[in-house]
Amino acid sequence: MTLRLLTGAAALEHIRAHAFMTAWMALHAVCPWATACQHPDFVEPWYDLYQPLFVPVVFIGQTDDGALVGLLTLALDEKGQRLAGAGERHAEYQGWLQLPAAGAAFITAALRAIRAHLPRAELALGYLPAGIPLSWLDAWRNEAGAAGRWCTLRTVRRPLMQIDPAAMHRQRNKKNHRQNVNRLGRLGAVRFEQITEHDHFLRVIDTICDQYDFRQAALYRARPFSLDAAKKLFYIALHRRGLLHVTILTVGGEVAASHIGLLSAGRAVHLGINTYHPATAAHSPGNLLLAMLGEHLAQQQLPLLDLTPGGDGYKEHFATDHDHVSALTVHRDLRSFLLTAARQRLVDAAKSLATRVGWRHHDLLAIVQRVRTWRPASLAAAWRQRHVRPATVSRVLRPGALRAGAGTRLPSRDSVPDVLQFDAGGARWAYSAFMNMVMKRMERAEHVYSLVRDSRLGLLCWARDDTAGAAIVLSGLYVHRQCRQSDLVEGFIAGVVQDILRRNPHASIHYQGSLSAELDESLARCGFSGLNPQQEQPACMQAH
Repeated sequence: MTLRLLTGAAALEHIRAHAFMTAWMALHAVCPWATACQHPDFVEPWYDLYQPLFVPVVFIGQTDDGALVGLLTLALDEKGQRLAGAGERHAEYQGWLQLPAAGAAFITAALRAIRAHLPRAELALGYLPAGIPLSWLDAWRNEAGAAGRWCTLRTVRRPLMQIDPAAMHRQRNKKNHRQNVNRLGRLGAVRFEQITEHDHFLRVIDTICDQYDFRQAALYRARPFSLDAAKKLFYIALHRRGLLHVTILTVGGEVAASHIGLLSAGRAVHLGINTYHPATAAHSPGNLLLAMLGEHLAQQQLPLLDLTPGGDGYKEHFATDHDHVSALTVHRDLRSFLLTAARQRLVDAAKSLATRVGWRHHDLLAIVQRVRTWRPASLAAAWRQRHVRPATVSRVLRPGALRAGAGTRLPSRDSVPDVLQFDAGGARWAYSAFMNMVMKRMERAEHVYSLVRDSRLGLLCWARDDTAGAAIVLSGLYVHRQCRQSDLVEGFIAGVVQDILRRNPHASIHYQGSLSAELDESLARCGFSGLNPQQEQPACMQAH
């Protein structure tokens, strides 16, 4: 067998050739552990879109007559220090393809070539696909020389949903799922569907991206689609090429939950991007969608929903089985090996502690973030916020007193795209803390009204039902520093009130919370006034 190493433009030119693509697809079809992440329709568009950040590195194993027997597609970061499987963080599974009977000759030769040609690069493949052969690893580790000495293999448990039609039907018809369907049905018609038409996918992809970024920002201080311009283009390319399994749950025609998973044809759907709209969170639309997805996969005769490693509680709720997958790291030297081992021990200890005290992964990340950003000034501000609370105002809209005119601004209601345009500069909230606050309040069935101006969140106000909808309590009026014009603020308030009265014409509307004198005057000009001192304050006026 001959081994070829190609990098950069030469690698791309070689793998794009029609003859090579044909051989690659044939090899993928017969390799027992192949997943969608090793398919040419996954690797090629990822190489194209992420060339500015990664250099393609391809190892090709061929027989003397040129037949393809092994293929390892890698990506070298721009610093030349780390090699990952093609797809990097987009590829849940990273590994090589080879003929079933090829043995260990291809991969061991490829690893020797890595050490010879890229001695300063650390190779990290995680996770290796289930079933990939690793019996050769011990012998390779013990080979003479540094190439085989500094290598680690970490094994993790993976939850699986085996698609048994009877079991999926029982799962779908559990009492809690039936109740959630009924509750969502009160908000609008409930519909589950798979999106196969590409034009339909293009119509919903922005909504899915926004819902995903919102939750990632609130929990993990990340905005994957907003901060990675190529990410959405990559998913569009994957759907066009037939590698995605996309399902949505709509309520009243709006996306309440979604799932985008890679499709390893005939083998599995891999859990990928799953989202839900926070305004429907009380009815667990994400869990309902997964229950419906299981039943749908049974109808399509797909044998497995791979819930992927991660330890999330909802995955264990749906798991019917477990296996193990591994992450392989070949270190460049002893120092790298020791540092990685020490770091992993700290991570494992932190996760174990978090599990014992009932914290979730994102709780731990929030604590770490606060520790990193603590400064004397921020500590003082936190103390003032906790102990020096401004006085709150209680205002009620007098019947028939709303003053609305041409300046009325029609706000959005429960708009995730609006919230994502929050500008943290000069605000008392950090971006992720603001998203976390919004997520929690929306999940408590509070409604957020918003208005975007000049591509930033300009105004926001909260509304919650009290006493079974007889009273609506407004709170948390936020005005961006560049949107403090009185006509703009008053037009927004009038728009919020008009929308509430359109939905509930007999509601009593109150405002409760801290306000600057300027904003209090704007409320007054919109028809709000203080409660009569002799009038008993209603329960709905408790501070929020």
